[in-house]
Amino acid sequence: MRFLIVKPSSLGDVLHAFPAVHTLCRETGGTADWLIHPAFEPVLKYLPEVRRTILFDRKGLGSFKTFLPTLTKLRKELKKETYDAVIDLQGLFRSAWFAGMAPSKVHAGPANPREGMAKLFYNTKLEMDLRIHAVVRNNRAIAGFLKKDPNTMDFSCPLPPVPEYLKKAELIMAEAGIPAGKKIIGIATGTRWVTKQWEPEFFAEIVNRLGGDHTIMLLGTKADSAEAQKVKSLLKKPENAFDLCGKSGTGDLVELIRKCSLLLCNDSGPMHIGAALDVPVLSFFGPTSPELTGPYSEKAKVLQPDLDCIRCFQKKCANPRCHYGISVECAAETAAAMLVLNQN
Repeated sequence: MRFLIVKPSSLGDVLHAFPAVHTLCRETGGTADWLIHPAFEPVLKYLPEVRRTILFDRKGLGSFKTFLPTLTKLRKELKKETYDAVIDLQGLFRSAWFAGMAPSKVHAGPANPREGMAKLFYNTKLEMDLRIHAVVRNNRAIAGFLKKDPNTMDFSCPLPPVPEYLKKAELIMAEAGIPAGKKIIGIATGTRWVTKQWEPEFFAEIVNRLGGDHTIMLLGTKADSAEAQKVKSLLKKPENAFDLCGKSGTGDLVELIRKCSLLLCNDSGPMHIGAALDVPVLSFFGPTSPELTGPYSEKAKVLQPDLDCIRCFQKKCANPRCHYGISVECAAETAAAMLVLNQN
């Protein structure tokens, strides 16, 4: 069977769909094409069932000058195959519209999509409860599509290394001069919302309180380098820290995070990578809900302050009290315990 999965972004959303898509293909013996944002395409190499990627050029579609040629190209790509089913896991009018362009007798999407007009493009409704974690929501939707009990299904989704990304990650580490044999703590300070971003001082003080002779890898995009450099400057042993921000693509970043014994991060893409790899992740939450989109892993822990304004889902805030609601002492103690628990 051939499926088209529509889940263009974000990185966390894409990773949240991995177990469901992996299980769908395993259960049916099928393969999947995937409509995805170019920035996240590399991560799909971790799903061997993905046969072809179709790029969702959001920038091209967002410009008056390039909209028509970009749409024409995308439509042509979507119509190259006839699918047994097209499954929209995004639930937006835009994603449903694109899903509707692909030839198939089955166009499936959320029974109650985030944008109601999306239902116009579906002839098969998937029950997707927005009150539960995104991974579980996707898994249950696919179980319903297969007419199976999700409680009896195996949704495990191992992500073995991709050789080309592993080789690149090791080259990045070697060029940076990262010594071998030391326990690595990854720090990812970046995130898309200002309200999700804890201060560099917070991350630096956690590492300082941990002590030891750990190697610190500062991870993220080029835009995160300023924050990373601030973290490094505040460390008691800055010589142990290496700024790799902007030096890796999405695929290489996966392999860099795999090298970590612990990842300290905000609610962000790297957090979801760490969780998908079963790397110990300690993340800090303020305006968002860990129950809905937190790191989905038994090795992950979330710290979130108990405030009356918590989980406000606001991208801007004049007084982000949540950033001061988690004590460095608590964060450092939790991190130390996680390092001991996962020392093997």
